[in-house]
Amino acid sequence: MKKLIAAMAIMMAASPIFAQTATPASATTKQAPAAVKQAAVKTPTAAPKALPAPEKRAIAYTDELKAKLHLTDDQYKKVLDVNTECIRRKDALKASGQKGGTGFKDISTYRKQQFQTILTPDQLTQLKAMNAQKGGKNDAE
Repeated sequence: MKKLIAAMAIMMAASPIFAQTATPASATTKQAPAAVKQAAVKTPTAAPKALPAPEKRAIAYTDELKAKLHLTDDQYKKVLDVNTECIRRKDALKASGQKGGTGFKDISTYRKQQFQTILTPDQLTQLKAMNAQKGGKNDAE
């Protein structure tokens, strides 16, 4: 029984070795035509990765804020509306080819003003700490 368990443990430990073997480049040229066609279909395209819809990104960010700042349901709805609006406006600026400048600063200022009316002083303090920890990635202070 001990030998069986030991043998199975060795087999399980050695199985990743066989799963990681790569075929040499010369072996791929000798494949059957059907296999070559299959390999050609599986190659990834260089298409740019599309961002999720603004609503989905706003929900993800607002859910993070809800968990960390303990938002009430009313606060959650208001913050979600603000985040959705800001993300849509930023996407519109990016689509127009604007990389930076006053447009993005205006959106950041708008978000800050809205959050100051929605959040409590304690929540604002926590949000500023979160943003400082992230290096200011999100401009919602």
